[in-house]
Amino acid sequence: MKKVLLLLTILLSVSMISKASGLSRADSTKKDTVKINKKIKDLQSDLSDYKADLTKTLNRIPTDSVAFVNATSKSNDALADSKKAAADAVGGDLGDAKKAEKKAKEAARASDDANDAKKQLDSDRKDVKKYLKKIEKTQKKIDKLQSGG
Repeated sequence: MKKVLLLLTILLSVSMISKASGLSRADSTKKDTVKINKKIKDLQSDLSDYKADLTKTLNRIPTDSVAFVNATSKSNDALADSKKAAADAVGGDLGDAKKAEKKAKEAARASDDANDAKKQLDSDRKDVKKYLKKIEKTQKKIDKLQSGG
């Protein structure tokens, strides 16, 4: 009888231990799922931010393109005025020379404005590429997490 009770106690103990270890695995799986879901939520938030930034940048490009064209046109006009004033100053008096100097400074400022507009347009185009890469990378991470990889 003692052997039967001892055997029964051992079997019950083993059964309880195996159930307890199964619960810890289930609990661990549950924790992993929660972590994965939180990571996916964070990545989706980042993805949403990147898409919003991309949209803003894409909307800014046409405006910057027009600004660049206008600044280039003004720069070319100012350069032509400066050349004409310089040609007049060659055979003219002191007033013509001062006018030529003023026109040269205006042409330089207009040229700087055109360069700034070009830099802004180039920066926006670079940002578009950057956001597209971030969106692609983040989407791949989300897909990997959702597929269980």
